[in-house]
Amino acid sequence: MEIPKSMLDGAFTNLPLDDVYFGPGSISKLADALDARNVKRAVVVTGHSIASNAELIGKLEAALGPRLAGIYSETHAHVPRSSVLAVAEFARSKGADGLVSFGGGSPNDTMKAIGWALAEDVQDEDEFDKFSTKFEYPDKLEIPALTKQPLPTFAIPTTLSAGEFTAFFGITDEKRKVKDVFHDSKLTAKAVILDPELTLATPEWLWLSTGIRAVDHCVEQLLSSKAQPYTDALASHALNMLYRYLKDCKKDPHDLAARGQCQVAAWLSFFSVANVTLGLSHGIGHQLGARCNVPHGVTSCIMMHNVMEYNREVTLERQAWIADILGVELQGDVLGSAIAAKEAILGLIRDDLGLPWRLRDVNVTEADFELIARDAMQDLIVATNPRKVSSEADVVALLAQAY
Repeated sequence: MEIPKSMLDGAFTNLPLDDVYFGPGSISKLADALDARNVKRAVVVTGHSIASNAELIGKLEAALGPRLAGIYSETHAHVPRSSVLAVAEFARSKGADGLVSFGGGSPNDTMKAIGWALAEDVQDEDEFDKFSTKFEYPDKLEIPALTKQPLPTFAIPTTLSAGEFTAFFGITDEKRKVKDVFHDSKLTAKAVILDPELTLATPEWLWLSTGIRAVDHCVEQLLSSKAQPYTDALASHALNMLYRYLKDCKKDPHDLAARGQCQVAAWLSFFSVANVTLGLSHGIGHQLGARCNVPHGVTSCIMMHNVMEYNREVTLERQAWIADILGVELQGDVLGSAIAAKEAILGLIRDDLGLPWRLRDVNVTEADFELIARDAMQDLIVATNPRKVSSEADVVALLAQAY
């Protein structure tokens, strides 16, 4: 289907990501990437499950050789401020001159947060307040910048959430139970390694749900009011790849070709996110994670299809185009095709991949709705949703629909 012609007017900004290596065995490129930036004492940031996997750690140690200064494995989901300070102190004690994340979104966000904490010499949790993005609905925005150059960072993801391709990160203020966003292009990874062999130990639910997170990146970019041909090209191709290859991963978890295709698709899904605005699925998802401890991939499994329905009236033609991208049989008119797109994505989540698709499935209660809505209205991404969000009541109604 064709999207109506419109006047183009905008710009595209590339983040300073130098290299992406992909394919089985690509972890062997890590040493070259560090040597090119003169990194001699790299600290690795990871989680318990990877640190306890002798095979994975063995491959990492072999790839780093004498450049490995230490491994920190006490990272936590949703990246509480206290954990960032603990890892930063570990990096200081090891004389780190570079940082490597190994794992999913939490190690990656932790690594970026450490980079910020070390650059600005943050020693206390409350000191993060002056650096976090401040937003007051509908349009009051302040994004503090790093004042010093951070250590170079490198990412080895084992999930599909794709945060390693961004220059922002979120960490949770445990006192407020709110996830704050920090942003500076200097935090962009110097190199990312997409090695499907390193993902075989990733739990199936995590691999597949973060794959749906990547689908959510695609959908919200395609429906963005700031979408442009370059972002459309990446997001549409990534969406088609994910819709096909996530099913193959479910059928055969050891299919390295499918896993590698999903990794590249996740890269495409988020590479251009600095140039578009996202929406309610991501905005609500941030706070579902911080307040209710719902993994980010799972928040997309639950919120994305509901947000598509909420946004349908203002993104009708583009939602119909999504059906075409997915290869879904078009339903005769634009509205029918748009509905078919939402149903296809829900079917992928619920039926093909067997993932949670309602808030009640992840122990979020109706009593949580008002607090989630309050926090979401302070998230910039909610204000950039294609359909205007007028009040907390709009968010509560959407949460009720997702329940």
